[in-house]
Amino acid sequence: MPHLRCLGCGVVSYTSADGRGACPECGLPWSPRPEQVIRSTDPEHRLAALVRMTRDLLDTDVALLTRIADGRETACVAAGEWPEFGPLQDASLPLEDTICRLMLEGTVPHVIPDAGADEHLAELPMTRRLGVGAYLGVPIRSADAQLYVLCCLAREARPAIGARELRLLSGLAESVAAELRAR
Repeated sequence: MPHLRCLGCGVVSYTSADGRGACPECGLPWSPRPEQVIRSTDPEHRLAALVRMTRDLLDTDVALLTRIADGRETACVAAGEWPEFGPLQDASLPLEDTICRLMLEGTVPHVIPDAGADEHLAELPMTRRLGVGAYLGVPIRSADAQLYVLCCLAREARPAIGARELRLLSGLAESVAAELRAR
């Protein structure tokens, strides 16, 4: 089944092979165009395409699918680059240094428009070292109980991000979870 991106609200979801039906978020009929459909049969390629689409739709510098294990957060799939660090694929940090840990614990929300202005994040090594401006993240639990996070980072603060972007990220995370099950 292909993934389609809704032209109305931007949500990404599975649809029938012929693209019939409507967006589950806003109800608009699917209107597939070739660039909207992820057609690969390779789950790894589809996963990478979804992470790239996440970065593009949310207009951030980086989108990451990270795995949380053994006290570390490791980038399994990365789209985009971070200045001075280049590609983040396979990058790993101690979980205690990450924004995702605080999000998973419920200390900070899923959407942070200005990480530097947040009292919990201002001194966090990841925020300082990378210079994170805005953050969005949602957890994903795989079928084998592995914990992942789909997150996006922007270098500058994004005061306008909020509930709409979180809904979009959550929809994309559902598609990512489906791809993780397909692996």
